[in-house]
Amino acid sequence: MPGKLGEREIIRILTGIYGKGTRSPLDFDDDVAAVPLTGKRWMILKSDMLVGSTDVPPGMSLWQAGRKAVVATVSDFAAKGIRPRALMVSLGLPASFGKRAILEIGSGLDKGAREYQCKIVGGDTNQSDDLVIDCTGAGECDPGTLVRRDGARPGDVVAVTGKFGNSAAGLRLLLSKKKMNWSRAGTLTRAVFLPRARLKEGLILARTGMATSSIDSSDGLAWSLHELARSSSVGIHLETVPLAREAKEFAEKNGISPVELALYGGEEYELVVTVRREGFERVRRRVPALIPIGRVRQGPPAVTANVGEKTIRVEARGWEHFRKNVND
Repeated sequence: MPGKLGEREIIRILTGIYGKGTRSPLDFDDDVAAVPLTGKRWMILKSDMLVGSTDVPPGMSLWQAGRKAVVATVSDFAAKGIRPRALMVSLGLPASFGKRAILEIGSGLDKGAREYQCKIVGGDTNQSDDLVIDCTGAGECDPGTLVRRDGARPGDVVAVTGKFGNSAAGLRLLLSKKKMNWSRAGTLTRAVFLPRARLKEGLILARTGMATSSIDSSDGLAWSLHELARSSSVGIHLETVPLAREAKEFAEKNGISPVELALYGGEEYELVVTVRREGFERVRRRVPALIPIGRVRQGPPAVTANVGEKTIRVEARGWEHFRKNVND
């Protein structure tokens, strides 16, 4: 039964079936798929699905859901340093949805597409019991410019494009249905309702030639770090956990671990990258949002972090469908 399996185990089962004998430039585990057109040109594809019951929290409008579906797809292109040129959008719509609901979803999709300068060129619609928005993005690149997951090397600087925890804290706040008389509550809910893809930063990072590996953090910072470590066969040590101020205050007010929010929450859509040490300061001048948080180390794939005066082992977990998650 699917309920007894996690999303990643289901993917391993499926790719074990239709991946046999298939030679692809990128692993199934990477953020996007690549199809060689010529020796110097690859077509880049990515599909991402939003489902109402699992991806649309209380209070999120259909407009915000439509935009979020685009952001999630674009974010994976950002991690590779590639601009998506077009989107195909397929919709599963409950029969109860009227014209106003359709207009709201369509406007949100259009806003996301315009925001990241990629056109919606087609798709499909069907009736379903739950809202489903499936976005497939398409782009192209020179293989030499694409930033993979498997290039991290000992000595590289580990960096992120923003701080973490606000989305996880915001989701907890929304699911609790409590009203907080706190000025920063709006910042947390905006992180959930209006995420942004770091496309501009990803494109610049790729052009510098200094980024050795990259991944988007939608499944959580901890999981993203483990994926880079596993793909590159290296260890990663965090000298600091990039915790957002608002998430820290929320955790303190509610008696929960701020580190848990930052490492395991998910849905942040930041980039997690490794950059050659000798070029890091030059890269940071071009991408001011970049925050150094640690180093790549020699050794077996593992992730550790300094938390206070202790060094902890960062678990390989994050957001996963069919599993219990930090915000459940």
